[in-house]
Amino acid sequence: PRTSLFTRLTQKLSKTRDSIVHQMDNLFLGKKEIDAELLDDLEELLITSDIGVNTATELLDYARKKVKRKELSDPISLKKFIREKLRTYIAGSSKPAELVMPENGPFVIMVVGVNGVGKTTTIGKIASRLGAENKNVLLAAADTFRAAAVEQLSIWAERSGADIVKHRDNADPAAVA
Repeated sequence: PRTSLFTRLTQKLSKTRDSIVHQMDNLFLGKKEIDAELLDDLEELLITSDIGVNTATELLDYARKKVKRKELSDPISLKKFIREKLRTYIAGSSKPAELVMPENGPFVIMVVGVNGVGKTTTIGKIASRLGAENKNVLLAAADTFRAAAVEQLSIWAERSGADIVKHRDNADPAAVA
């Protein structure tokens, strides 16, 4: 059965989540009050946990305002607020993300990640979607060191009607790009 995006993200990011939760628990351990140092440390933790600078800044600015208005009074309430706000960011949008194409020139999507997370399948789906919208799609098979990676992307290019740039196995990925 198909699971929700939030459930899939939760499963895939469990290690990251556990790490952030553990670090946040350590940050709040023994704290009795919310002070500037705690908020600064929390902001640093969020940014270094790949939450994103803009998201972390927005989140902490909002938390600081709530602290000033006495809506957040202790570290436990701050931790709960952060957790709920992050959950809202992740699950808050039910509509699909829209790609915003430039007025001229190429629109480049670079996909990077560890082995086995579905990068090639995602690339194939994006290529199919853009092809269905009558966009010209060019795939670059720069994963030249993983066995059968070029062949796998070639199949996706064929299925989606996309063009593909590829070299032999073990070629320089930069040369492909």
